[in-house]
Parts: sequence; C-alpha cells; structure tokens
Amino acid sequence: MTKKKFQFPINYILIGFIVILLIFLRQMDQRVTVLENQIVTVEKVDVVKKEEKAHKISPEVPPPTMKGKIAIIIDDFGYRNDDVSDGFLALNAKLTYAIIPGHEHSKSFGEMAVKKGFEVIVHMPLENLANKGGEDSFVLTTSMKSETIQERVRTALNQIPMAIGMNNHQGSKASADQHVMSNVARVIKERKLFFVDSRTTAETVAESTMEVFNVPTTRRNVFLDNVDDEGKILAQLIELVEKSDKWGSAVGIGHVKPNTLKILKEHIPILQRKGYQFEFVSNMLH
Repeated sequence: MTKKKFQFPINYILIGFIVILLIFLRQMDQRVTVLENQIVTVEKVDVVKKEEKAHKISPEVPPPTMKGKIAIIIDDFGYRNDDVSDGFLALNAKLTYAIIPGHEHSKSFGEMAVKKGFEVIVHMPLENLANKGGEDSFVLTTSMKSETIQERVRTALNQIPMAIGMNNHQGSKASADQHVMSNVARVIKERKLFFVDSRTTAETVAESTMEVFNVPTTRRNVFLDNVDDEGKILAQLIELVEKSDKWGSAVGIGHVKPNTLKILKEHIPILQRKGYQFEFVSNMLH
C-alpha cells in the first residue's frame, strides 16, 4: 500500500500571509496616529506661546528721548510777597531765582526759595544808560572807586547769604565798563561764586571779564518777557526751546510777572513730557 504525501494547501499559506500583512499595517497605523497626536500637541503649544507673546498685559513704553537742557532765571524777587511769588515757588522744575538786595522780602524770599528746592542768586543793580535809579545804596556805577564797588557787592552777598551766584539787574552802562566788572569779578572769585551775564547791552564785557578772572560764567540767550503779553512770552519760550535743541542747552531770563508765571506753569510740564530737561543755571557754566 503506497503512503500518500501530505501537501499543505496553498490557500492556507495565502491566508497566513494576509493575516501577517494586516497585523503589520495595523501597527503602522497606530504609529502614524501617535505621531499625528504628537504633532498636534506641538502645534497647540506653539500657538499658546505665540498668543502669550501677542497679548502682553503691560506693553513696553520707551522712555522719552532726552532733548535740550534749559535754564531759566527769574529776576526781580525781593519786591513782593504775594500770590505771584508764591506761584513761582510752586513750580515743579529746577529754576534759578535772582533776588534784588535791599528790599523788604529779599532775604525771606531767598530762604523760602532754597527751602522749596530752588537755586538763588543775587540780582545786582548796575548803572544803566537811562538813569532809571532805584536801589541807590547797592547800584554800581562807572564813577565809583574800586573799594566802593567791592564793598557794595560784598554787602549784597551778605544780605542774601544763601545766594551761590550773581547776575546783573539793568546795567546797560556799567556792564560795558571794564573797571566795574573787574571789581565785581574780584569779589565773586573771592567768594567762589559764579556770574551770569544778563546781556542788557550788546557792548557788555561781563562774561569776558569773568573769563579773564577764571570765574565760572555763562550768558543769557533769550529774554522771555520784555513784552508783557502771553502770546509774546510763549513765542520767546519757544525760541529758547529751539536754541536748546540747536546748541544742546540755552539760558532764558524772565521776571516776576503774572503772565510769565502763567505761561511757565502751563508749558513747563508739556516740555518736560517731551524730553526737555530744566536745569539750574549753575549747571550750565563754563
């Protein structure tokens, strides 16, 4: 009897191959699903990060660009003690107040000004061409001897001891006189103070004389209120600002007047916000 040889049916082999292929494909599908989930997760994290960057609670505000430095001297304190002088003491800026010696409120205003954080200088009366008079016991004239000039300057400084410098009150005649200004310079140098040339005349020798004596000095660039009108004062303030832009710094002189106070009270804060820096005149010397 002949034995029959066993043959594995080919269809079984085909079915087995299909089963293995399906298992392989299923595993690949699972791997693809896991990879897709990872990609989606990364994209979500990236979106969150982008949203966090796009929606800041407190956006950064760049500081204002610093512009020109401005020094303002206000002349003629000492005459009055009223709402106008009080208004200048309430201004929020580094300002320099020039006090005329020999008046009722000269010393007391100087004390109040320093207490409020302002800088004080002596507003020294000098002879003018118009012979206007005033402050007869302090005014410096071209006919005086050197000793008299120096004595008057020392007396003025002693009366206002908180003063750290001086500028001239009027002086269209005396500030153009080498004799007068040399004697002023000697006392200023002796006291280690500074002098600001108000430039009440184009012929002034005040600044140049101080330089010869090695006294720290500077000059007035703009008068704010020669015309006591709000519009004109504002125009002069704008000119001062423009000069500070052009030169880096500029010095203006105004007076204890209601209109001057009004313009400065309104426009100093605006200029400060724009980046202009108000400085004591003592920081503008050469």
